[in-house]
Amino acid sequence: MISVVVSVYNMEKHLRQCLDSLLCQTYPDFELLLIDDGSTDGSGRICDEYEKKDGHIRAYHKENGGLSSARNCGIDHAAGDFIIFPDPDDWVESTYLEGLLEIRKKNDADLSICGYYTFGNGRREDYDAKAQLTILNSEEALKWLMHPYRFCGFAWNKLYDLRVIRENSLRFDEELGMVQDLHFAFRYFLQCQRVAYDPTPLYHYRAGGATNKESHLTARKMSALKTYQKIADVARKSPYPELERAAYRSMYDFCLSNIYSYYNGDTQDPALLEQLRENMKTCKDSFFPNDVYSPQHNLLGRLALISPRLYYEGLHLKRLFTGPARWNADR
Repeated sequence: MISVVVSVYNMEKHLRQCLDSLLCQTYPDFELLLIDDGSTDGSGRICDEYEKKDGHIRAYHKENGGLSSARNCGIDHAAGDFIIFPDPDDWVESTYLEGLLEIRKKNDADLSICGYYTFGNGRREDYDAKAQLTILNSEEALKWLMHPYRFCGFAWNKLYDLRVIRENSLRFDEELGMVQDLHFAFRYFLQCQRVAYDPTPLYHYRAGGATNKESHLTARKMSALKTYQKIADVARKSPYPELERAAYRSMYDFCLSNIYSYYNGDTQDPALLEQLRENMKTCKDSFFPNDVYSPQHNLLGRLALISPRLYYEGLHLKRLFTGPARWNADR
């Protein structure tokens, strides 16, 4: 059985679409755990409504503790062999669960990962139709996990094994406000021998919110710096210490993205900008040189060390000519 954990906080607008898509699965042996994390809108009532009308569903209501807390609550109550964590503002294909389970079983994998569509902000980005099924060992999978253009750290496109989670006491870190799913995935991947990735999109991801590169810079968003540091610490003590550099490279790129958010926002806190600059100085040697990003992105990255404002203006000018979607592709 697959345990599907949906952490819900004030998602009244999109929740029904998400739940309806999960209830249309071609794979019948699943439970749907709805963790209402102290919602103040009608989300809790929707959870109870769906619990009453479908036997797959169990609804739990708790005080607000954040996404990690809600997902850990789902782990505690899960009765399945496998577990996955779709977001309440997204939706899935009818073959979402069956496809992920089939990828796992056919390839004797410890973890299966699917592709996804991204939509939002008036645009949609489709997956690479030329990509093929890939089998990775632990080290290869970790490198892909830390690569900005692979399957990323999302919890909603990975079918985890509950036994592995419980035997290794893996939890979502409740001290982390952002990118906690990447931190969880990194520690899980260390327990894997074979990871199967099929880029066929089974998930529809709604881009936006606090993790979006377009959104304003906030103290909560800045908490991702702590997450990347924790991943670097785990990598340093792992069998693959060279991945520490990948964690710091991700931290540097996060800083670059958020310099743009800082100048693009309505309110600007100089202390947040200074924090970004200090972190960039600390991890610049892990970012340069690299062949992960384009020469243009690397050049702009060096400019940001000299003048964050000039970096923003240069990037803003480039985006005016190329558009956000093309800029993301060129990075």
